[in-house]
Amino acid sequence: MRTLILKAGLILLFIGQQLFCAADGYKDEILKLSRIDLLPQFQEEVITKQISSYDTTGGNDDGFSGRYSFLRKENGISVIAELKGPGVIQRIWTPTPSDDTIQFFFDGEKTPRLELKFIDLFSGKKYPFLRPVVGNEVGGYYCYLPIPYQKSCKIVYKGKRLQFHQIHYRELKGGKTVSSFPKVLSKEEDEALSAMVKVWKNSGENLGKLMPSLMEKVKTTTKSIVLKPGDIKSVFSSTSGGRVVGVEITPQLLLNSEFKDLIFRTRWDDEPVAAINSPLSDFFGYAFGKPSMQSLLVGVKDGTHYSYLPMPFDKKASIELEFIKNALNKSTEIPVNVTVYYTEVKRASNEGKLYAEWKREKNPEMGKPYLILNKTGRGHHVGTSLQSQGQNSGMTLFFEGDDVCTIDGEMRFHGTGSEDYFNGGWYALADRWDQAFSLPVHGCLAYSIPLAHTGGYRFLLTDKISFEQSINLTIEHGPEKNQIPVDYTSVAYYYCDRPPVSNNLPPTELLEKVKSPTLQEYWLALLPINALSSGAGISNEFCTDAKSAKKYEVFKLVAPEDGFAKFELEVPANGEYKLYLSYFKGPDCGPVEINQRQIPIKRIDAFAAENTFIEKEEIGSLFIKEGTNTITVTLKDKPQKSGKNTFMVHRIYLEKK
Repeated sequence: MRTLILKAGLILLFIGQQLFCAADGYKDEILKLSRIDLLPQFQEEVITKQISSYDTTGGNDDGFSGRYSFLRKENGISVIAELKGPGVIQRIWTPTPSDDTIQFFFDGEKTPRLELKFIDLFSGKKYPFLRPVVGNEVGGYYCYLPIPYQKSCKIVYKGKRLQFHQIHYRELKGGKTVSSFPKVLSKEEDEALSAMVKVWKNSGENLGKLMPSLMEKVKTTTKSIVLKPGDIKSVFSSTSGGRVVGVEITPQLLLNSEFKDLIFRTRWDDEPVAAINSPLSDFFGYAFGKPSMQSLLVGVKDGTHYSYLPMPFDKKASIELEFIKNALNKSTEIPVNVTVYYTEVKRASNEGKLYAEWKREKNPEMGKPYLILNKTGRGHHVGTSLQSQGQNSGMTLFFEGDDVCTIDGEMRFHGTGSEDYFNGGWYALADRWDQAFSLPVHGCLAYSIPLAHTGGYRFLLTDKISFEQSINLTIEHGPEKNQIPVDYTSVAYYYCDRPPVSNNLPPTELLEKVKSPTLQEYWLALLPINALSSGAGISNEFCTDAKSAKKYEVFKLVAPEDGFAKFELEVPANGEYKLYLSYFKGPDCGPVEINQRQIPIKRIDAFAAENTFIEKEEIGSLFIKEGTNTITVTLKDKPQKSGKNTFMVHRIYLEKK
């Protein structure tokens, strides 16, 4: 069983309301980062909010200029936040850390109790801000170490310019209190931190191997079933109350990438509406037909689909799988192994039940954001996964949109960009938000400019968003005013005191494969180079067209005769494609041969007396299989006086016939 591990001489895992180790004060705040058992619990007397650098005018300057990144200036120093206590900062995020100093003043103190370089909130080099509870991947820098404050917390940035940032915190009400961030951690707090860090480092490990004694507290049921099209089969049921603490599902065949035909469904008690009713692939974090997510709580690892989100219920529970009958079914049957881990500890009065809302919307209405979750009742949002497919080729500008969360009628969260919501940043830049990458509570599901798609996930542990009456969570499609056409698929994971009004699957056409545009546009700066000949050199430069004086970014290849470079081109489906190039002719250029592997497509004479931009010249037709394919650019004779030839490519295009 893959699950969370917390081990430092003590077992610190909770199953339902069964407590193995208690903690108070700051120690308790630290341990909450690994206490997945607390996810169902309502946060009493708590208001969750966020401060961010979003453009308050509705524009897209969410940090670029730094104009909206501070409350005010004091002697030239930026005051980022001024929070009234008691409260706890749960998450700090930025894609633009610096070596400038950040200071935290607690409870009106004149001297900062916490002072360090901004980068060291995230670097892992400054105790107690340790990896992986802080870190940087997929372009964003994040810090989940809790920073409590009893009376107040003032955050000051001593740098020339602060750009993008988000500060997620919870206010304590009703007489609740908390001690401010300690100057020095106690021995118990240090041990709790070490144990919690170990949990995050070991996320996804097999609990049975690491802590076999813990398995005595959990009951297990395993079923092997065979599903045929049209079948609905139960894999778990209970009529006595309790909670599911883990579900592992292992299909013995690859899931269909053309059609989301295997449905994961749960029902609690006598509720008429399914609590979870989602394509299994999307619930467990696939992206565009392939497994992607490997988080602490939900994901796929080594073919096993796992969920460790606690699922408490009062009297009854059922988990079932449905194999939808459809012409796109690739299999006549699907053998599946299912293991469910559960206890008989019933849902407590201060807990919600787990629900998940699956949605897909092709081309959301222009001018309106995409709706991820809209519910009434009491509860809290604990996770979002989002697959985002652009309807136009080229750059993924739809991911410039901000998330907005309105709680109990008040806007309390306004983000700074879609990848920012998922703790990322800087899509389309190498080693940033440029490929799938999983971390314990967030990650990038996929990224491809030519296929015009991306996606992300984020789970909320200590930063779960509580609501007493209602929640409305949206995300924009486009930098401003929701003007870019998209195809969005999302799963919202949440706990609530009441079931949804409806949770039905949509028409079958919305369960079909998400399709990329027929035209794929490849940005050379982001293309993998499969091979480069000896003596060849490459660089990214700007070249100016002599007639229009317009500058274009180019991929410049310099090589001796017969020098070459191979570019990997990802395509969404098998078929015949037209190949186009946008490139420059120039005085240092000569003949170039374009091949698909060893098959010649076209020979170009790229010589010209002055730099001349050639836009989208048709090179030829070729048959390509789904996946990654290579195009070879070979520089032929007539080299420069230096003995080398030059070719400058701006874009490569493939258009499916």
